[in-house]
Amino acid sequence: MNYKKSNFLIRKVHSLLAIIPMGLFIILHITLNSSVFYGGITAYKTVINVMQNIPLITEAEIIIIAIPIIFHAIYGLWIVYLAKNNVLTYTYYRNWAFYLQRITAVITLIYLLFHVAILRFLNHDASVIISVLNRTLQNPLFFILYVIGVLSAIYHFTNGIFSFLISWGVIVNDKSQKVLQYIVLLLFVLLGGLSVGILGKITYF
Repeated sequence: MNYKKSNFLIRKVHSLLAIIPMGLFIILHITLNSSVFYGGITAYKTVINVMQNIPLITEAEIIIIAIPIIFHAIYGLWIVYLAKNNVLTYTYYRNWAFYLQRITAVITLIYLLFHVAILRFLNHDASVIISVLNRTLQNPLFFILYVIGVLSAIYHFTNGIFSFLISWGVIVNDKSQKVLQYIVLLLFVLLGGLSVGILGKITYF
């Protein structure tokens, strides 16, 4: 009984961290990066410099972003390992969404490790970060991999909103769940389209 209670609690924390703070970080990240559309490379460089010069930004990133992501990733991989995938037997949408949530979890983790290593740990100067990202995205293979990584992260987040609201008892009846399903799909399309547009813009700086 205690095991069930602790497992239930961990799953609740796991789903909560997917929305706060990581979900808010994704929205903020996309919003800041969208500066490329109205200010080009100059605005993008300014955004990077401003973010890097925020007091205690490294400590904040570790506490607010890194630790929640590490916990979410480790427990998420455990869920992926335990999950029973039966999409070929039960082909309804939510079963496919459950399956894709697990696939995108793994893809997103790989993408984040690569992205953070290249742009956060190996480089610090704004001009160098932009130059490295620009050269990376100009390679067709890496551009495609970046698009897959970004879309996987956004799908994992938006579909996670659906799971979060249901598991926390916010949305309970079938009609509301169906409406929510269309809302998160629309959110995925909007955020995904915007993110791919940002990558395209950075590619042709």
